[in-house]
Amino acid sequence: MFPAMHSWSFRDRFAQDPAYTVFDCLDATAAMGFTGIEIMAGSAGKPSEHLGSDQPAHLGKIVKHAEKRGVKILSLATYNDFAFVANEEWRLANIAYIQRWLGIAGSMGVPNIRMLTGYYNDKAPRTRLEQLTRDGIRACVPFAEAAGVNMALENHNSIFVEAGEILALIDEIGSPRLTACPDPSNWGGKEFWEADCPGEVRERVFDSAAKLAVRATQTHLKIKGAPVDGKLAGFGDGLLRLLRSYRQAGYRGGMAFESIGAGDLLAPLAQARETVEAAIRQVEKEEVPV
Repeated sequence: MFPAMHSWSFRDRFAQDPAYTVFDCLDATAAMGFTGIEIMAGSAGKPSEHLGSDQPAHLGKIVKHAEKRGVKILSLATYNDFAFVANEEWRLANIAYIQRWLGIAGSMGVPNIRMLTGYYNDKAPRTRLEQLTRDGIRACVPFAEAAGVNMALENHNSIFVEAGEILALIDEIGSPRLTACPDPSNWGGKEFWEADCPGEVRERVFDSAAKLAVRATQTHLKIKGAPVDGKLAGFGDGLLRLLRSYRQAGYRGGMAFESIGAGDLLAPLAQARETVEAAIRQVEKEEVPV
């Protein structure tokens, strides 16, 4: 395991400075000591978000620049909703968008796309929305398999959000290219970040992450401010529990930092990286026979 960057942490920088590019983001990522990154790719019908362009020549330059800076592109973060039914043409465009970006990721040598499922709404019964989501994923499987790219489902939407639901969905679809991208704090909501977070909420966060880690090919880790006394906000001593569960599940990939909270989103990340790296070393040391 290793700490990684998510370009979403640079969202303020991109928004405030139109001249800021993915190349600047990669430079800053390397300068902060990160060796991996997940990059925002956008959503159907919209520009290519932080990548800047989806043209092959431009994407090739991004890959080369990342390699030059010693940063591996671990995943492209895509947005989609396979359950939206108010506009069927738009829903189908979401499927086509994911199919296309699977091919793009494959051509870039990127092993994952972070994919979503969908949201419950009042346009159709829950069972219909769930089936539309299944159908959308199934329509993307051949493209994932052809490209050799994982569709890493994040617990981000309202459809198939629980760890057990995601695991059952992966088993039902039956493709090794449908994997998971657990984001632990997503299961805890706002309560997770409070000093008096209920025990049952924390248990849900860490237990769910442990369950989903067995199918993970990418993970996220939200960072809220600088570490205090060597501990990450929200996670505290639970960070060691999280890392142990990932190790036990066999996960050895990156944990893309998504900075949240007020102020400079980038300022705490280098220190947070050091904190997570120290925790990883401690977990790895525990496995060495005495």
